[in-house]
Amino acid sequence: MIQSMASTDSRSALSPALSPAPDTRSRILAAAQRLFRKRGYHATGLNEVLELAHAPKGSMYHHFPGGKEAIGVCVIEDITSALMSMLTQSRARSTEALILQVGEQLGQVMEKTDYEFCALFTAFAAERKTSPLLGEAVLQAYTQLTEALQTRLLADGFSPQAARDLALTATALLEGGSLLAQAHQDSAVFRLSCKQAAALCRKV
Repeated sequence: MIQSMASTDSRSALSPALSPAPDTRSRILAAAQRLFRKRGYHATGLNEVLELAHAPKGSMYHHFPGGKEAIGVCVIEDITSALMSMLTQSRARSTEALILQVGEQLGQVMEKTDYEFCALFTAFAAERKTSPLLGEAVLQAYTQLTEALQTRLLADGFSPQAARDLALTATALLEGGSLLAQAHQDSAVFRLSCKQAAALCRKV
């Protein structure tokens, strides 16, 4: 992928602010992510994205020939890259510790974005029928995250089947906790989900 927010800083794709970007493509992605968080995918217009990014209209179709759907896919990929960096760069010694560590980082992001970040993947997944590419990108994101957890669980000594089942369950707990945190406007709900997911992944 061409230089993205996530490749510059593993957490910048999750940042509540519009980060300075060195090129037009990155500015468009940063602006789109910010607006998708605040207004949702359908309620965000391309002109609004371009205005926030300070980018000419011709540049958008140069970098994103597929229009808004292509931008949405790239936003999902950037967020996924940032999340994967959190997982892979962590020095946590176990999956349990990893989930607690990354969960704390994400809880802070939720608070800084006024919980707008929470439902971003879910909102994109809901567009699967009208925008199949968005749905597929979200599926790939969940697959990458689940496989990363599964790899850590295997390293902890779990059997392949147990590692797969626990990785899926932990992902579901974190996603569900994220949605509840948005509904309650309280990151404590998400942190509780992280603790439960981490406890399930404890090797005894």
